[in-house]
Amino acid sequence: MQKKSFETKTRLKKEAAVLYLEELIKSLKAGKLVVQEGEEFVSLTPAQDLELELEASAGKSKERIFVSLHWSTEPALVEAPWTIGTKEPQSSAAAKPAQA
Repeated sequence: MQKKSFETKTRLKKEAAVLYLEELIKSLKAGKLVVQEGEEFVSLTPAQDLELELEASAGKSKERIFVSLHWSTEPALVEAPWTIGTKEPQSSAAAKPAQA
């Protein structure tokens, strides 16, 4: 699949920003997000497991909140690449007798 991206920055009234965020929530619940400007669009299918990043800051004259959602379109690992147990592995250095 060809990589598509969309990025925008604009000033809105709070009510308009709330409407966009409400549409984002509806789309997430529906399982499909389409972001469009003119003829350009990006279509996303959120996974069941999401990574949510939230950052907030308040300064003297500017406040900000950053919200980011990430997910993988790759299937989750069926088996972990590591093990847990009580027995220590025998290292290859310990297995070989020391040479004089």
